[in-house]
Amino acid sequence: MRHHRCIRFQLPTIRDGTILLFDALGAFEDMPHWEEAADSLFNAGLTINPSALHGGMVGLLAAGFSPRTEQHFSSTVAALEKALAVELTGELVEFISRLSLATLSAIEDADYTFQPMLPPDDDALEERLLSVSEWSTGFLSGFTQGITIREAAGQPVAGLTAEALKDIAAIAQVDTEESDSETAERQLDDIIEYLRFAAINTVMEAQALQETDLEDHQS
Repeated sequence: MRHHRCIRFQLPTIRDGTILLFDALGAFEDMPHWEEAADSLFNAGLTINPSALHGGMVGLLAAGFSPRTEQHFSSTVAALEKALAVELTGELVEFISRLSLATLSAIEDADYTFQPMLPPDDDALEERLLSVSEWSTGFLSGFTQGITIREAAGQPVAGLTAEALKDIAAIAQVDTEESDSETAERQLDDIIEYLRFAAINTVMEAQALQETDLEDHQS
């Protein structure tokens, strides 16, 4: 069994119903950018697309995994490794801790601030389409892996409709060689918006299911 080195675990702080993330110095933890994720992966010697990493993580959240305690976060990292067939160690694990908490905070934000992690808008359309495909593939891998693990452990799992799975699978096969046109840009915007709310809805459903299960066990 592989052991991940001890990390400085960041705990959420709740203010007016919104989860804010603070590091040891009490500074607000912003959502990492795609480029920062790319650097972290590169420094760890991994070649996977940052969008695939984020998609896999969100898929696990949608399956009911949580990064909010160190024990649960360790389980999430182990599941993410299986889902993406990679080894996550060292500073990359610290980065993933920050990314996972920031992602969950954005998903739960009443202003719907969550966004799939994708390259900047000024990157080539082909690169952004590729990353949308990678994010969707990662999400499906994370969700499938998470459901498999939780079912095997007899834990409650949230469902994702067959239609939604079919849609996300289709997005994973999106044509990455679309011409750089206004029509293609609008279509990409629509795809991203669909993924945004599919993620928000499924993760929130999973979180509600976990809360209900916890209350049942406590009653």
